[in-house]
Amino acid sequence: MIFQEDFRKDSDKIQKPKNISMSRSRMKHIIPYIAILLLATVTIYSNAEKERTRITERCQDTFSHAIRTEKKLLIKQFCMQYRQENSPNSLSVEDKKDWYDQNYLIATSPSRHQLDSLFRDGAHKINRNISTAIGYTFNGKNYFSGDESCRKSVIPVQECVYRKDTISTTDIVLQAYIHIPFYVPLQNTYTYAVVFMASVALAVCFLYTRRRKKNMTGIPLQELPETGNRTTDNARWIIISKEVWWDEKNHIIKKGETSMILTGESLKFFKLFLENK
Repeated sequence: MIFQEDFRKDSDKIQKPKNISMSRSRMKHIIPYIAILLLATVTIYSNAEKERTRITERCQDTFSHAIRTEKKLLIKQFCMQYRQENSPNSLSVEDKKDWYDQNYLIATSPSRHQLDSLFRDGAHKINRNISTAIGYTFNGKNYFSGDESCRKSVIPVQECVYRKDTISTTDIVLQAYIHIPFYVPLQNTYTYAVVFMASVALAVCFLYTRRRKKNMTGIPLQELPETGNRTTDNARWIIISKEVWWDEKNHIIKKGETSMILTGESLKFFKLFLENK
């Protein structure tokens, strides 16, 4: 069977369903990439939050250790007389002693440089990129060791309240603050492993998609002999245009000296193209 068709007329009719199918095909190819990236992002974010919590907890221990170290360095001797039965409140002697220690340290060094340095050194042992600051409230005075401009960027990690009686205005409140840059929780082996596995998965997905797309678009064949030299074999060829021939039995399309086998989506759309006259 031999016939000749006009490409432009038929291509206009076939364009719309082809575009719809191609859009769906592209979405199928994109979905695996989105899933891999989404899974990797969620995993990295979850691990970063755990790492941030771990750093915060370690900074809390560091601040408590800095308070104890400061007292050992600056308070060599302490004398105090205390009788529980004469006390106007139920606070223990340890609580009262801690208050007097802090009162003495504030009176000696209102800026608390020693405590600030000890806390900063301990935090830098955890990570060199962590910024620290301390503050305290006493007798209506609020002190913050850092710049006021960076106060909004720091987060409180520890607060210690010292009391000598039940009057809250005499309380001494020490605060510890830290600033953790966004990249610090990401600097760990687990994050690197997730990034590596996601990269491998994306590479495999890309190679698989590329190979599948290549198989669907057609496989080039060796050049076929000129159609004019065919005798009995010419009956299986359909003339699409002056230069384009179609072998419906073997799914071979030929233009000039170039030929290929159509498979998959290419074959499906080309058959629909021929049928939709």
